Amino acid sequence: MSSIPLQYNLPYHPCLLPVNDNYLMIHRAIMECAWAGCETIWIVADPDIQPMFKKVIGDYVYDPVNYHRPMDPDRFAKRTMIPIYFTSIDIKNRNKRDSYGWSIIEGAYMAYRVSNQLSKWIVPSMYYVAFPWSLYPPEIVREYRKPISTHKRFRITSEGEGIKQGKMMGFTFNEEDFINCRAWVRKEGTGRYVPGGKKNEEGIPRELLPAEERWSGRHFQLEDVFCQLGEDATTLDLPYYFNATSFDGYRQWANSDVNIDKPVVEKWIEPSKYKKSLLEFE
Repeated sequence: MSSIPLQYNLPYHPCLLPVNDNYLMIHRAIMECAWAGCETIWIVADPDIQPMFKKVIGDYVYDPVNYHRPMDPDRFAKRTMIPIYFTSIDIKNRNKRDSYGWSIIEGAYMAYRVSNQLSKWIVPSMYYVAFPWSLYPPEIVREYRKPISTHKRFRITSEGEGIKQGKMMGFTFNEEDFINCRAWVRKEGTGRYVPGGKKNEEGIPRELLPAEERWSGRHFQLEDVFCQLGEDATTLDLPYYFNATSFDGYRQWANSDVNIDKPVVEKWIEPSKYKKSLLEFE
C-alpha cells in the first residue's frame, strides 16, 4: 500500500473497501498469502496508516489448509498461526526510489534481514506477492500451494499477461530475481548528479541534474521494476482482471460475475492479537 497512486476520494484507505460482508480488500490479499502457504506475511505500508491496518488485521492469521481437520485426533495442536508484520520504505529511499514496485523489493529485503538475524535456517528462499488491488478469489491458489513452496516461480496472469506486463496479480520471485531487480533499479534510475558529469578536485560529483530528472526510479512502473524476473514459471491464467486502484475499477468488479466469498471461519480474518503472558513469582 506504499507509494501507489490511488484514484479515490474516501475518508479512509481504499484497501479497506469491502469485497463481502466484513471482508475487506486487505483481508483478501492476506488470505491469498495464507492459501499460498506463506510462513510469514509482511505488509509494506506508510507509517501513518499502519495503526489503522493493525487494528483491522491483528497480529496473525490462521493457515486455512490445516485449520479444519475433523478426522485428526490432534487437530487443534496442528493449527498454524501465520504472523503478520508491518514495514515501510526506508527513509533514505523516500522521494528517491519509492515506487510501488520498489516497496515490494524493500518488503522482501526486510523479511530477509529479520529472518537472517534470527537464524539462517529460516531465511526465505521464495517470496510470494499479493495485491489488494486485483480482485479474484484468493483460494484459487490452493491447488498450486506445493509448486509455490518449491524453488520454481509461480505467476497469476490474465490473457497471458501478469506482473511483467504491469498487472497486479499474485507472483513469486526468488533470491536471484530480488538481486537482479534491485540492481536494475539502482543502475537505470538517476540520482542527484549527472552521470559522468563534472567533479571537484576531490573527485566528488558536482554537476546537478535538472530537478525533474533527478531520482527517476520513483516513477518506475511495476513492469519496469520486475523486468528482470526469470521467464520460467508455473502460471495460472484467469479470464478476467480488475484493477481496483480506482473507483471505476472497483465498480467494474462489483458489476461482474466474479464473487469473492467470505471465509467460512471467522477466525481467519478477525483481528487476532497475541496474548501477553505474565509470570508470577511467589
